[in-house]
Amino acid sequence: MKITIQDIEQPVGFEVSDSCKALINEFDLTYRELTKQERDDVILNIINVLHDDIEYVGKHRLEKWENGWYENLELLKQTKDINSLIPKYFNKYDVARWKGDFVKYETEYFDYKLHAILVDAILHHYVGNNYSSLYEFGCGPAYHLLRFGNFNPNTNLVGLDWTKASQNIIQEINNLGINNKITGHNFDYFNPDYNIDIAENSAIFTCASLEQIGNNYKEFIDYLLAKKPKLCIHFEPEADILDENSLVDKLSIMYFNKRKYLNGFLAYLNQLQDEGKIEVITKRLYGGSYFIEGYPAIIWKIKK
Repeated sequence: MKITIQDIEQPVGFEVSDSCKALINEFDLTYRELTKQERDDVILNIINVLHDDIEYVGKHRLEKWENGWYENLELLKQTKDINSLIPKYFNKYDVARWKGDFVKYETEYFDYKLHAILVDAILHHYVGNNYSSLYEFGCGPAYHLLRFGNFNPNTNLVGLDWTKASQNIIQEINNLGINNKITGHNFDYFNPDYNIDIAENSAIFTCASLEQIGNNYKEFIDYLLAKKPKLCIHFEPEADILDENSLVDKLSIMYFNKRKYLNGFLAYLNQLQDEGKIEVITKRLYGGSYFIEGYPAIIWKIKK
């Protein structure tokens, strides 16, 4: 089987951009269903992992992220290839999540490529050419910003991350002439820097980064409410978007809890919506990795 343009358009709810269509065709995402035994083995392995000690998220993990992104930086310097920026946590297994179940993939880096397609579909549609600047908080090696820069070279791109390695990667991207429209800043979710402003007519997004702060998201939301970007998009783990009555979803939710990922984030945004401060929409995108379906789109705007 192969993921088609229609497969992507169904969960996002709109016709995707020509650039996104081209990416779907280029990536050629092929997979097959698991046999009963393979599926049982995956489920059993996840249950065993959930019973093991797993390092949970938080401030104490800064050094690990710093080291991880420095590894990508050195690869970029050696190869001058933007594919060296793909995080090492992708392609660890040959099983991913798609449409609420596990699939065995045949395309290398299937989990990364599906993730990239879904992120691009949302960003191209909702950000597109409508904003003068796009900020990614927790941008890591800035690979999402690089792809958006190829789609729309006129947008100012800003990558913010708590690791210094991230800013060094962005500097190297500039030095190599890959993209000279991305600027980098140090930004700590746990201690938002109000000296960093968001330009007028800007959009912001986060992708698998806000998850790392657990229950400490209110400080960042307060920062955004104060800085007033025109549009906010989050691709983050959110249990409330999954189905607790589905075994596959339930395992994902249990993994969220084990790692102490975001808890109550969407509920807090919905509370702000009930108070008349923001407007929220959510989209379950149905793509995920071995352990989690962790990248739904949570989209909100500050009400005027």
